[in-house]
Amino acid sequence: MVDHVGFDTSINTKPDIVFIFCDQWNARYLGCTGHPLVQTPQLDALAAGGCLFDTAYTPSPVCMPARASLASGLYPHAHGFFSNYTGQPFPAHQVTLFRCLQQAGYITAKIGKYHYFSLEWGQDYEDYRHYYNQLGLDWAEETSTPFQGPFINSNYTRWLKAHGLLDTFITDIGHRYVDGQYVARPSPLPPDMTADGYLGQQTLAYLNRAPIDKPLFLCASFPGPHTPLDAPGKYANMYHPVEVALPPNYDRQRCQYGEQAVTEMTAQYMGKITHLDHRVGEIIAALKQRGNWENTVIVFSADHGDNMGEHGRVSKGGFQDGSARVPLIISGSAALISARGDRNPSPVSFLDLFPTFLELAGAKIPDYCQATSLLPILRGESDGVNDAVFSEIANGDSFNYMVRDQRWKWYLQTRNNRQGLFDMERDPHEMRNLISSTAQADTLQRLRDRMLRFLLVTQLNQGRGYQPLFK
Repeated sequence: MVDHVGFDTSINTKPDIVFIFCDQWNARYLGCTGHPLVQTPQLDALAAGGCLFDTAYTPSPVCMPARASLASGLYPHAHGFFSNYTGQPFPAHQVTLFRCLQQAGYITAKIGKYHYFSLEWGQDYEDYRHYYNQLGLDWAEETSTPFQGPFINSNYTRWLKAHGLLDTFITDIGHRYVDGQYVARPSPLPPDMTADGYLGQQTLAYLNRAPIDKPLFLCASFPGPHTPLDAPGKYANMYHPVEVALPPNYDRQRCQYGEQAVTEMTAQYMGKITHLDHRVGEIIAALKQRGNWENTVIVFSADHGDNMGEHGRVSKGGFQDGSARVPLIISGSAALISARGDRNPSPVSFLDLFPTFLELAGAKIPDYCQATSLLPILRGESDGVNDAVFSEIANGDSFNYMVRDQRWKWYLQTRNNRQGLFDMERDPHEMRNLISSTAQADTLQRLRDRMLRFLLVTQLNQGRGYQPLFK
């Protein structure tokens, strides 16, 4: 069989895997999860053709440790990156996802936000080519979040300069530094010129030239809908603040922003989401033209969420569902995935994508992997693969932990011993903390014991493979 660009595809039997990866996407903001206003027709269609995971959680509710976990197959306490504030890149030798895929015969490409390190003023991503090669990437292009963009050099900033828009971009971001990260104001850039628009176009360009005689793993890692809240073009006015309902768990006393400000933020946030959904549609169209659509798996997720007014909070970093729960859709042809239009309620982790990708590729899953493949669910062989999932983050001198099983969530902030216990089946918006309920004392102890067992069995054994000199 010969495809439209002349490559013989008869030797390629492994599926192409395309991972569409976003930043700071609250899992409630999808049409297919029942949001009453936001428009996500492309993602809804993906969910209708695959499996939507309703109880998916990040291994850490902040960017860098969550992304390092997916790359390494390890939880933060094992890979060592607990926050965004680190003085060194994530060690390339720990990033094994791409190398395992290469060893299985895959072409590997990642375009967009990586956040395995942070650049200093005036540095250039292009100077890290050797690092990207060490990661196991055949093609790499990195962009940052827009807030870092004015201080560093990248292909995106060069592209804006070539189109006479770099000063416009820098001026806008400068004003947002003064006005606040969560000021709601449309982007001065047209949709195609935003960071999300640029990344979408680069993804399409790569798909147009990528060889089809070898299986492909492509990660399109969009910076949005992370702040700034700056929907572009028609998306800026797609949702009017008066139409936006405050979340049921909005806390007026706790929120530093007024109700009007939160609705304005949410309107821009949803505009960015619908813009991203449009980019997803463009990627799907390009995959269909590529000639291997019937042998392609598409995965959509995010590194963490954004509270967007829930509990009176914005941003991320906590274990409330707005922050710690993530959207997760896995879709593909019926020959690859038998789950069609399913909504799976079992607890899964964003980290579970590491072994899922490798099993799809026919690659060996490293013995240190701390996650479980989701393929038994996707193939209809099991309703669930985890009894519980976990999340963790360090804030200052404290280590904070969360465990979520089929029904319950418990979390602990060690600095002040602040705890939360929620019946997620009866109280999905986490409005009633049962931590002091004597009726739930056994539940609390069971979850504490489960967290302790998790921490004990997921210590990384640095001595594995040791051969003694004398026997």
